[in-house]
Amino acid sequence: MTKRGKRSRKGRVKVTKWIVLLGVGMLALFAGFLLVPKEKGPAEAGEISLAELERELIPPAGKETAYGIPLSWDNVQKFADWYYEIELSTGEKQVLRRALGEIPTPCCDDTRLTRCCCERSGLICNLVRSARGLAAWLIREKGFGEDETREAVLEWVKFAHRGYFLALALRERGLDPGKYGLTTRGACYRGLCELPMRKGGCGGMGEYVKL
Repeated sequence: MTKRGKRSRKGRVKVTKWIVLLGVGMLALFAGFLLVPKEKGPAEAGEISLAELERELIPPAGKETAYGIPLSWDNVQKFADWYYEIELSTGEKQVLRRALGEIPTPCCDDTRLTRCCCERSGLICNLVRSARGLAAWLIREKGFGEDETREAVLEWVKFAHRGYFLALALRERGLDPGKYGLTTRGACYRGLCELPMRKGGCGGMGEYVKL
């Protein structure tokens, strides 16, 4: 082989080495780019686990209350019965309406606890009945005012219908409740009026609450 041929071959080897090194460098840069955490958007940055959200927003079973009855599913029937048993005066009814007028009805989200959507047909679901029964008892027997009654009843419905309030909190934080298997659409409008309350329904329309 001539000297010129040898020089040409060495040149090609050097070029090949540079190409290989350049390729390795580019692959390393690309791999590094993939490993860099992507900046999250507003919704992603605010993601939270349902367990964390429930601990933050939903009162647990057994929690002591301002009216002396710990939160429990065992109270549902008693609260619902109070709706029929306790007759309020005109003034007490006004306190109840003001107290409950700002609390959404989980079973029909476009109403408040003062107006169950089923009342148009002369009915009332047991979730609403339990909330109003508790409110009536608090006003009549405990002498609770508007603010105290509102706080106590809101605590109760959050406990009794937690899925709705978790979905509402997710929506308010800019997150899609559907991604968590939840919805703010009322249980009544989804045909869940007769579903037990423990399963996210309204507990039925009859005298006895479906748990």
